Amino acid sequence: MQIEPIFPQAVIGLNKLEVDHNKVLKYLESIEFEKTSPSILEEANTYMSKNHNIFEDIGYLKDEIYNNIKNYVNNIMKLKTDVQFTTSWATKTSTNGYSQKHNHSNSFLSGVYYPIGDKNFNIKFYKKNSFWNFKTFEVNNLNADGYGINVAENGILLLFQSDLEHSIERNLSDKIRYSIAFNTLPLGEIGSGDSKINYK
Repeated sequence: MQIEPIFPQAVIGLNKLEVDHNKVLKYLESIEFEKTSPSILEEANTYMSKNHNIFEDIGYLKDEIYNNIKNYVNNIMKLKTDVQFTTSWATKTSTNGYSQKHNHSNSFLSGVYYPIGDKNFNIKFYKKNSFWNFKTFEVNNLNADGYGINVAENGILLLFQSDLEHSIERNLSDKIRYSIAFNTLPLGEIGSGDSKINYK
């Protein structure tokens, strides 16, 4: 039987950035962090940078990520739009740390960059509108409720739709798991007729 996966709900872009990852790591080690809400309630051991616009400090990384987003939006997704960053922040997850399942509201496209990878660094994405809970002969992209990505290499960049729920899996390494996350909105005119809007 031929299978055509029409209207896929979630498409994840994955690439490896060509920047000085150690330079980024030194920057992350120098900034201030505060506990995230789950860590205040329990020992989730996750922290977020106090600055929610860190791309102002590391413009070289912003430019590299922007070029990857433009390629993803225009050449892979084939969308006629530009994008603009709205927020950018860093996360720090200690040993045994994790995050709860969440998405990014008021955003079009989100992403996360890992300057340093490890075989024990994982992020999990969750299927949208999952209602039935069948047992399976084997798990694949058509029947899975979740999809994990291992971030073992340095410099990995992930891009995904902002409403896609995801979580930081428990950090089983002895390293601090640093990442830089960001949100975007479209830039320019989108839509038509009475649904047209211009993002500036």
